[in-house]
Amino acid sequence: MKKDAERRRGGARVRASVYVVALLFTAVLTAQQTGLDPAEILKPLSDSWPTYSGDYSARRYSALKQINQTTVKNLGLAWTTAVTAGPGTTAIAPPFGPAPPQIIEGGVGDSEFVGATTIKGAVLAVNGVLYVTAPDNVWALDAQDGHLLWRFFWRTRGGTHIGNRGAAMWRNYLFFVTPDDYLISLDARTGKERWHKEIANFNQQYFLTSAPVVVDNHVIVGTGNDLDSPGYLQSFDPETGDVQWTFYSVPMKPGDPGLETWKDLDAARNGGGHPWLPRLRP
Repeated sequence: MKKDAERRRGGARVRASVYVVALLFTAVLTAQQTGLDPAEILKPLSDSWPTYSGDYSARRYSALKQINQTTVKNLGLAWTTAVTAGPGTTAIAPPFGPAPPQIIEGGVGDSEFVGATTIKGAVLAVNGVLYVTAPDNVWALDAQDGHLLWRFFWRTRGGTHIGNRGAAMWRNYLFFVTPDDYLISLDARTGKERWHKEIANFNQQYFLTSAPVVVDNHVIVGTGNDLDSPGYLQSFDPETGDVQWTFYSVPMKPGDPGLETWKDLDAARNGGGHPWLPRLRP
């Protein structure tokens, strides 16, 4: 009788453990399935970094209180990791243990440009994953220990590889731009490409470095150009990549606001005014 009671209690403990693990797994799975709700960016910045500058205020100020003037002295290094840029080959899966991280390649060019891959942009932190970018490269890292989850590499046509300022996220979709003028959408869970769209004229020496910004269901991207081509913002549908609207920063046609401040329409159309970096104010 006593042994039977102990076995029943032990079984209850096992069932309780499985139940807790199942709950945790369900919570993680739900987070992975829903990704980032755009409404989360409207909330004060706390335990995630869901967009460039953290939130729309651009203050980069977190509402978390665990680290303050008293406790900051106790901070120490948790981990470091080295990331590899350029093309690569996915390792062969071992017969036992986890599969190696995927290395996905895309691109419309034939160049394997791997110079100037210094990380200069904002790192997104969403649902325990860090999304890191450099020109032509995106890495997804586990936030707990820094191990690589997947890597994406874009074969470029060329262009100005001065830097990449980060990615944007909507639901389970990741968005970033390339020096050869493409907006690319990846599945944030796997790194696989969903679509790519050329959004500026490469032959007019446009280049893209800025981090896209998601506002509701609009992916907003600005241009860069060292010549006198007109600057503009564009909004894209996060599902399809179709253009929703285009806003030029200089007058482009008769009747546009501010045209009277220019010598003539031709001068206005070559006025530059490129919105390289996103900065929204509430």
